[in-house]
Amino acid sequence: MPQLLQNSEKYHIPLGLNREPGRGTRWQEERTYFSYGQIVYRGQQIHLFGRCHIDRQNAVLWKDYALEGTIEVSRVTALPLQTAARVSPGTGISSIEMLTALREGILVPWQKQQAEMLKPAADLFSADQGGLVYQPKIGVHKNVAEIDFVSLYPAIMVHFNISPETILPNPAGDNLVPALGLSIDTSQEGLIPKALRPLLEKRIEMKKHLACTPHWDPCRKSFKSRSSALKWLLVTCFGYLGYKNARFGRIEAHQAVTAYGREALLRAKEAAEDLGYEVIQLYVDGLWVHHPEKTQPEEIQPLLLEIQGRTGLPISLDGIYRWVVFVGSRQNKQRPVANRYFGVFQDGTLKVRGIDARRRDSTPFVSEAQMHLLELLANAHNPESALPEAIAFLKSRLRALRNGEVRLTDLLVRQRLGRKMEAYRTLPPAARAVQQLNTVGKTLRPGQRVPFLYTLGKSGVLAWDLPQKPDPRTVDVARYQRLLLRAAGIVLESWGLDEGKLTEKVVTELSQLQLSPPPQKHPLEHRRDIPGVINPAVQRALKGQPQ
Repeated sequence: MPQLLQNSEKYHIPLGLNREPGRGTRWQEERTYFSYGQIVYRGQQIHLFGRCHIDRQNAVLWKDYALEGTIEVSRVTALPLQTAARVSPGTGISSIEMLTALREGILVPWQKQQAEMLKPAADLFSADQGGLVYQPKIGVHKNVAEIDFVSLYPAIMVHFNISPETILPNPAGDNLVPALGLSIDTSQEGLIPKALRPLLEKRIEMKKHLACTPHWDPCRKSFKSRSSALKWLLVTCFGYLGYKNARFGRIEAHQAVTAYGREALLRAKEAAEDLGYEVIQLYVDGLWVHHPEKTQPEEIQPLLLEIQGRTGLPISLDGIYRWVVFVGSRQNKQRPVANRYFGVFQDGTLKVRGIDARRRDSTPFVSEAQMHLLELLANAHNPESALPEAIAFLKSRLRALRNGEVRLTDLLVRQRLGRKMEAYRTLPPAARAVQQLNTVGKTLRPGQRVPFLYTLGKSGVLAWDLPQKPDPRTVDVARYQRLLLRAAGIVLESWGLDEGKLTEKVVTELSQLQLSPPPQKHPLEHRRDIPGVINPAVQRALKGQPQ
């Protein structure tokens, strides 16, 4: 779009993108900002008048909820569709809060003016603990039920009437915040609960529709996208309670929500144990439990009712896993990590968190291979029976890598530039790739993702957006091999095949079976001293064959 408009002006050719006569386009400059410890880049925005223009690459959560979810955000926030697509959920929830305030005759602050209450350091330590997380039991677990509170933090805000103006500094009455020495004024509904209640009720109804809508129903996709959009708005509202620049924010309200959340999860754990369940994992708003005699959804219902009765908060069964694997840390495999796991539900649906298949900086070659291994295990009646096929698949992928049958685009790594170039002491791979781009006049800002290849040589990387095409012979095959086997080891380790054993079974056997190359080769097509990837199109070009 910017190029079209620039060419229109340069060559004096009118480009009537607007439907409103006499109106130009509205431009908004690119920017970089910090959010939850990460640097975020927002590209240049172009808004039209009388016509909706949505840039999918610049839409904030397009991959999560697409057009249906964007329309839902626009509907509930009163933001124009073009704006709703481009702004963060925080802007949307801020709009909802301001509209609610205006309807209720409450003045909207121009900027935040309410300071944090004075408190002893010990109180700060006890208050600022975040969500409750237990260390999971590493390994494979069968017939595990995953139980989630429905929009836990928003539900707490609505149920307990938590809002900046309802937080009382001194304990009074029965509405005491657990372990904080604060109390809640319940004489009238707070602004935040009043703003959130319609969103929360709507999302709960949508989840009910989703639960009874078959997978083949075309309405399911729309319900899922709209529910996801509402989820992001609700989750962001909790974050905005503690955001230093939020108009209707207050850190004590934020801390009260997490305190109630910890209490709710502890009560859920106690309820599960009282009914004979083993608790496998607790994580902020959900728990994973196992009972040897309760493996069907209807058998879990008494536990759900017990938890809801003890907490007063809505809760649902996310599903029952045939098996689920909790993975250890990369640095220390014996140390559990709460948000790294994968499993398959009884209906065959996979759920994956925290491993290469879900990471944005993982190469398609690695993430797709890891996902294929997961599907092999999920489709097998017994995961152990799928191991020979998994090993054969890994051999085929490594053979393709060595023989030049993997596209270079599938080997691309896309890492985020975390800071300005001058702020680095030691350059990570993404920064080294940006250095190469700078030499040809291309600049990137912090927060942007940098595509590059791992290559042989001093730099170790090659930026993808350089004018010259990358030489396939320089690709660091050994590094991609390690990445593939590491990702495969994460999936197969629980069945006795860690990275070391996979290297022995796959790489060693493959090397023994590999035949010597034919005696006559084009000098650029085969190099003994540099292992590399030759794209088939490059091979045909070197042989003089048509493309």
